[in-house]
Amino acid sequence: MKGNYQPLPRPVPFDKVLDQQAEDKQSAGQNNAGEPLVMFSLRLPVRLKNRLKIATTEHGTPMQQILRHAIEHELDHLDSNHE
Repeated sequence: MKGNYQPLPRPVPFDKVLDQQAEDKQSAGQNNAGEPLVMFSLRLPVRLKNRLKIATTEHGTPMQQILRHAIEHELDHLDSNHE
C-alpha cells in the first residue's frame, strides 16, 4: 500500500484551507473550553452530506460545529438509553 497514495486535487488553494482551520481553532476554543482537537474522518452517504451542506448554509453555521453538536447529542442520547 505504501507509495500508492495520491492526494486528490484541492478545489480551494491550500493557504485558504489553512486560513479556515485557523478560524475554526479560534471558534473551537470558545466551544471546547480549550480542549485539543483531532482530525476525524467519516464516510457518509451523499444524501446525508448534502443535507448537512444545506443545513450549514441555511443556518450560517460551520459544518464542523453542526457535526460536533450532532455527535455529542447522539452520544448523550445513547448514554441516557443505556442507564
